[in-house]
Amino acid sequence: MARQVGTALQIVLIATALAVAGALVAYLGFPTYFDLVQRVFPQVSETESFWSWIDWAYLLLTLVVVLPIAAFGGVWLSRRIVLPLLEVARAIRAVAAGDLTARANPDIKGFGESARLVDDFNAMAERLERAEAELRYSNSAAAHELRTPLTILKGRMQGIADGVFTLDGELIGLLIAQVDSMTQIVEDLRTLGLFNAGTLELSITDTDFAIVARDVVDLSAEALAAKNMLLQADLRAAPVRADPARLRQALLALIDNAMRYAPGKPISISTGMEHGDAVLRVTDNGSGLSADALRNAFEPFWRDEGSRARDKGGSGLGLSVVRAIVHAHDGQVRAENVLDHGASFTVFLPMSKSV
Repeated sequence: MARQVGTALQIVLIATALAVAGALVAYLGFPTYFDLVQRVFPQVSETESFWSWIDWAYLLLTLVVVLPIAAFGGVWLSRRIVLPLLEVARAIRAVAAGDLTARANPDIKGFGESARLVDDFNAMAERLERAEAELRYSNSAAAHELRTPLTILKGRMQGIADGVFTLDGELIGLLIAQVDSMTQIVEDLRTLGLFNAGTLELSITDTDFAIVARDVVDLSAEALAAKNMLLQADLRAAPVRADPARLRQALLALIDNAMRYAPGKPISISTGMEHGDAVLRVTDNGSGLSADALRNAFEPFWRDEGSRARDKGGSGLGLSVVRAIVHAHDGQVRAENVLDHGASFTVFLPMSKSV
């Protein structure tokens, strides 16, 4: 893409071109003018006067020719600068009034900074509209996710009050499970909100992916056994400067994701170093990720309608929390399908410089 010439330089170039054009008209036109005057008025002879009527007439003629050119150039230049600014100002007022679909007309021709201003404003307005739509969707989705456990809680408690249900250990366990579900949703929403606001606090220290993963594996062993999932761990040293608690939160979310979508299948967790990065990889042996899932798996409240569908449970926030935590550590997370079967989620973090 060719680099655009700045507005200031273009003003200088156009002003210089107009000045040169005026000078050329004056310089090249005078001999022709004087020769014409001599032919029309042969009796006129040269005079000793500094300015004769011939000179004044030429000056007037030059102004008649040059001034329209200069005026046209000035109007053309001002329109190329001012009209894009006026169009952006109109769109800004529309956005300020609540119309997030407002855009500056890109067909209005400008140059330099004025042209880029239109493009930049439209890009900003598009991101703002998309963010507002995502916020509306997130609020609606959060309300939907919280409605189910709240409905169960209210129904069971109302049944207890009416004598329909007996408050035994099993029912208490069900009620606690619904509270835990709501607590997890609220905590995930809080984590995402803090990350989006740039205020997600991290207690950074020298740690090792392998140590964090080993702790999480021990913590998840019972839950994995309940799902009949054989764990294969290959935990090699992967030193990082990170918040161990947040890394544990991310790994627990990845394991929970595998338990939901690949129950009864083996799961492998590995850590190590790749190309100077500390790497954590969680691979299940389920049905894999669809093309839509590969694009949107880390979006809040997104669920695949196919193999990893809504009936698998979960709030749809786990992987988005993983991405938020990883990005807060200046890392990257990637989802892909393994060659034979299953889905693999890989976290890359910068290696600790103290090693």
